[in-house]
Amino acid sequence: MLLAGTGLAYVTIVAPKFLPHRTSLSHRMRERLDQHFMAEISINAGSRLIGQSLGVRMFHELPDINVRMINRLGKTILPPFTGLKLREGDVIALSAARDDLTKLMDSGYGLTPAEGYRTNPNSHKKSDQIVVEMMVTPSSSLVDNTIGRTGFEYRHNCQVMGIQHHAHMIRSRMGQAKLAAGDLLLVKCDTETLRGLREDLDVVLVEFSVEELPNLKSAHVSIFIFLSVVLSAAFGLVPIVISSFFGALAMVVTNVITLQQAARALDLKVITTIAAALALGVAMEATGAATYLANLILSFTGTASPRVVLSTFFLMVALMSNIISTKTCAVLFAPIGLHIGAEIGIDPRIFAITIVFAANCAFATPFAYQTSLLVMGPGSYHFKDFLKVGSPLVILIWLVYSAFIPWYYGL
Repeated sequence: MLLAGTGLAYVTIVAPKFLPHRTSLSHRMRERLDQHFMAEISINAGSRLIGQSLGVRMFHELPDINVRMINRLGKTILPPFTGLKLREGDVIALSAARDDLTKLMDSGYGLTPAEGYRTNPNSHKKSDQIVVEMMVTPSSSLVDNTIGRTGFEYRHNCQVMGIQHHAHMIRSRMGQAKLAAGDLLLVKCDTETLRGLREDLDVVLVEFSVEELPNLKSAHVSIFIFLSVVLSAAFGLVPIVISSFFGALAMVVTNVITLQQAARALDLKVITTIAAALALGVAMEATGAATYLANLILSFTGTASPRVVLSTFFLMVALMSNIISTKTCAVLFAPIGLHIGAEIGIDPRIFAITIVFAANCAFATPFAYQTSLLVMGPGSYHFKDFLKVGSPLVILIWLVYSAFIPWYYGL
């Protein structure tokens, strides 16, 4: 509680003074409207663009729309488009802001979104159409898949008008482009479809709406299950492993999430990292590396008191937790801490507790903890912001811990 209170006070009072002035939310929302999406449009029969020369900027009333490539009879044509005239059936790949793309489709040019990857036969009345931005989540089934292969449009009776890749520029047909976590989809749907999209864990609505976002029924059930898991473990009714397992099972049984969504929530990178770290920890113990590193740390601290050794060890683990993941840091330093405790004659469990707190001091960098990465983009933060705000917090937690724990354990 002392460390949590210290951190809360720092974040509330001190941290805002280190952060640069942020633009208003309304300004940031206006900036989002200027972001360009990659889209594909087809030249229909009777379009007034047929026979016209193709240029990078061919829509005079919408000068910010840029033509990137054209697909004609399965052949991709890249700029420059010198002497090339548009034909019926040509598919134009272009980049445009959300508003410009919407205006283009309603401009009377005789254009429709390319149909090469769409399998949804349904359409919407013009009065019911809305355009929204959806972000692909890290556990989404869309990751490493194309839109057509997942049947996203068919399932939700919607139309993906454009894609915004954050990792790279799309250089193939939009329907053949594999999506990645964090990509934005420009989706046209009706109000009834939007309700279903909000409940789909594959995507997240990234803009405001007049309707409520949460599914309140599922929210109440999930909160009850979460509290049951925590309280049953806290009061010693069942071990945390068992309560967590049955909590996850209850989430699926009560239809809070589907079995497929639960499976996608398992991050194989995290699982393999923990498994490899555990194997490395066992190897360090078996080969004597843990003992060697423990003695190396003790040789650095010399004949210092146990409280100095404990403080030094905390700072070392805290600094490493900002470079490698917190879970890996905890597993790697566990055998080292236990050996140090045995060598200086104090309870090794004190070092185990030290590792738990120190490994969670990943405040100075954004990449050591997933939550920091999640808020980095929406909050418009930079790496230097974490360094400026997080580094003093690591030092502050270290000083408070170094002063309190030796007193608490009588060292």
